[in-house]
Amino acid sequence: MTILDFRIRIFDGSRRRCEGVTIQNLNSRIRNCLTLIVLSFLLLSACPLSAQAQPRPPANPAETRLDELEKEIRELRARLDQRDAKERDEALRVKALIQVYGDIGLRYHGLFESQTETTNRPEFRLHLGAFGTAYEAKGQRIRYNLRMTTFTTDGAGLPVPTVAWLPFPGFGGPQLLAADRFLIDYTLEKVFTLTAGRFPSPYAGGELLFDSDYNLQGLGQTISFDRLFKGGLNRWMPRLELQFAQSYMAQNNLGIPNPSSAGFPVYVGGQMRFDFAPLEYTEAPEPGTIAPEVTSELEFRTAIGLHYFDGEEAVSKSIGVGLLPRTTNVLNGSGRVKSEFFLGEAYFEILFLRRSRANLRAWFHGIYNFGAAPAQGKKGENNNQAFTSGVSWGMPNVSDQWDFRLQFRYFYVEADALIPEFNDEAINTNIKGYEFSVSVAIFPKLVLFGSFMVSEREDYDLFGFGRPARNDPGKSSGRSLRIRAGIYLSF
Repeated sequence: MTILDFRIRIFDGSRRRCEGVTIQNLNSRIRNCLTLIVLSFLLLSACPLSAQAQPRPPANPAETRLDELEKEIRELRARLDQRDAKERDEALRVKALIQVYGDIGLRYHGLFESQTETTNRPEFRLHLGAFGTAYEAKGQRIRYNLRMTTFTTDGAGLPVPTVAWLPFPGFGGPQLLAADRFLIDYTLEKVFTLTAGRFPSPYAGGELLFDSDYNLQGLGQTISFDRLFKGGLNRWMPRLELQFAQSYMAQNNLGIPNPSSAGFPVYVGGQMRFDFAPLEYTEAPEPGTIAPEVTSELEFRTAIGLHYFDGEEAVSKSIGVGLLPRTTNVLNGSGRVKSEFFLGEAYFEILFLRRSRANLRAWFHGIYNFGAAPAQGKKGENNNQAFTSGVSWGMPNVSDQWDFRLQFRYFYVEADALIPEFNDEAINTNIKGYEFSVSVAIFPKLVLFGSFMVSEREDYDLFGFGRPARNDPGKSSGRSLRIRAGIYLSF
């Protein structure tokens, strides 16, 4: 045997021993692992059973009582919140159910015609009313309004619905009070409103057509299309609405319209209003504030309307014309008004500095009577046109301390252009002139006011304010000067 054969034998024997040891160890380790896995599985399976079998420790009585108290406190808090919310809703409902409003005023009224004192007296006025919301839910609302006011009569003893200022009474003399406003209105989704009763004029245009103290008696409807606009369009067009009114004036003792040969005294009219804000822009509101509805400093306002009325003779026998003893309209030989009063109107207004407290306004209001008949005589005029224009600077509503408003207006009203029972107390018809006025709130709700008016008859051959002055080329002696100044407290 060589040395090489010996080495090979030794190597083969060692390899067999190593292989044997390795296989035995591997088998042992595998058996140990399997045994460990089986034991672990058995232990994990037995743990839930042992846990279920173990009895739970008894609960702490203090902790249980604390949980019960917390639950009772939560329920009590929920009941209190519900009761408080109900009380707040009831308080708001009661507050909205009735709210008292009105004003008390004193003024001096002087009228001088042809350098002759015609009227020179102190006067007073009282408005006392209540309004409220009787029902509001599911987009529907029902409101009411009732107002008492002082009223006067003309020289013929007829009530004057356009004049609420009375001369100071004698000591112990009775006061005249009447319900000049009583209405119920129903609103649906703030789009459609129906009004029934005696209500103020819903039309734009000041007091040229309807005096602020005059109230229509019948039905009124309003349709607001701007409520339906989406995407901010209502910020460019803040108002787009239709106004309608149906009313009657003269009636018998049963409250039924009293027809006569002069016509049925019923008024029917409507107006379309359209506002446009061309400088509108999107503005992010400050934190904690509400974005303004309109941001434009410039706004154009327009109103176009049609109004029809027949029965002036019946009305003139039931209500007075104001501060004049008889009508200023053109009459025929039998004393009837020569007009059916089919009126077309256009109102334009420009509002500057809209978002400022004191803004600037300029307006024009024109009226044309399509039903006017020519007057008798050489002229043969229809007397069918009227307009007023003016400017004002100040607050829209003079109520807070040091609020003010300055105003100038010029007016031109021919004899048959308007119904004198309805319009401004000091204008009527057959008149032209101008007026300056000022109002200042010296305290909240306490306002000083004054006006200075110069006017004359538009046609000196017809009745109206001012004295006829045919021999005066300038007709200055035929002019009238009216001064009104006073104070009123609103609440």
